[in-house]
Amino acid sequence: MQSAVRETQVRSRLGVGLPHIAERTGKALHWILGVALLVVVGINVVNATGRYLFGFSMTGTDELMVYTVIWVVMAGAILSLANRDHISVNLLPSYAKGRFRHLLHIIHDLAGLLACAYATYASYGFVTKIARLGTTSMGLGIPMTIPHAALLVGFTGLTITAAIMLARDLGAFVRNDPHKEPGA
Repeated sequence: MQSAVRETQVRSRLGVGLPHIAERTGKALHWILGVALLVVVGINVVNATGRYLFGFSMTGTDELMVYTVIWVVMAGAILSLANRDHISVNLLPSYAKGRFRHLLHIIHDLAGLLACAYATYASYGFVTKIARLGTTSMGLGIPMTIPHAALLVGFTGLTITAAIMLARDLGAFVRNDPHKEPGA
C-alpha cells in the first residue's frame, strides 16, 4: 500500500515538474536564439564595415550568417509550435468551445505531424546523399551536411512536438477538459 502511495506521489511531482522544466528550457532556448541573432547582426556589421571602410572582407561570413539563421529558424519553429505561437488561421478555433475546440486542435496536430514526418523523411534522404558526396561549402569549407542537418533536426523536433501535442489534445478531448493554451 505504501509503495503505491509513494509511486503516486512521485508521478504527481513528476507531472507537476515537467511543465515547469519545459517552460524554463523554452525560455533559455529563446534567450540563446536571441543571442545567436545578435551575433549574426554583429558579424554583418563587422563585415560590412570592413568591406566598405577598409577594403577587406572576411571569407565565409555570409555563409556563417545564413547557416546560423537557418538553425535559429528551425529551433524557433519548434518553440512556436509547442506554444501555438506560430502563424495560423485560428478564426474557427478561437470561437469554438469544449470538445469541438479540442477536435480542431487534434486535426491541426495530425496535419502538422504528417507534414513534418514526411519532411523529416525527405530531409534525412537529402542529408545522407550530401554526406555520401562529401560536399563542402565554398567559403568556410565545412561539410554541407551541417547546414542541411538543420532541416533534419528541425523537422524531427517539429514531428516530436506535434506528436506530444496530439497526445495531449487527445487526452483533453477524451476527458473533456477546459481548454488551456500552453504557457497560460
